[in-house]
Amino acid sequence: MLLLACLPLTGYSQLPATRSGRVVRHADFSSQWIPARHVDVWLPEGYTSSKQYAVLYMHDGQMLFDSTLTWNRQEWGVDEKLQTLLDQKKIQDVIVVGIWNAGIRRHAEYFPQAPFAALTNEQQEKIYNSYRSNGQSIFSGIAIASDRYLQFLVHELKPFIDKNYATLTQREHTFIAGSSMGGLISLYAICEYPEVFGGAACL
Repeated sequence: MLLLACLPLTGYSQLPATRSGRVVRHADFSSQWIPARHVDVWLPEGYTSSKQYAVLYMHDGQMLFDSTLTWNRQEWGVDEKLQTLLDQKKIQDVIVVGIWNAGIRRHAEYFPQAPFAALTNEQQEKIYNSYRSNGQSIFSGIAIASDRYLQFLVHELKPFIDKNYATLTQREHTFIAGSSMGGLISLYAICEYPEVFGGAACL
């Protein structure tokens, strides 16, 4: 998953195909905090505004649904797995909000900012100037922006989702998840905003 930061976004304009439910794309979702990016919302089979749904926010949104559009031809299979759990009545009704990463900015937006700020200058420099095995800078000269990314999630994206979809807005029905750096930012999110997120999956 770390390679996501150094590879171009594939399938940028193509809507992911799903085996269950459907995806609604909010293209180039604008923000005052971070650069615009796609937001893909997965709605389960039978989604209706007459019901209310929990919300699972997931990072690296371009990796969730359709392996034919991803850089490594792999996907999370979110639609298949969640629909199976829903059909088996093992989980509450839920929708998924997949936030695309911003490519080269991924590491800077997902690296927890408060812990970084608590380090010594020497420790910060060592982390900030680290390189991948291929010689590419991890941060690519971009300042850590995870606090701004979370501001976007909490103060812009969540209100938009709650306004435009039939959601349960309380923290006990609001979850966040990701893998690798996506797991790290999920942990940071629930620590920084425990009043917003009721659970986090950090893989």
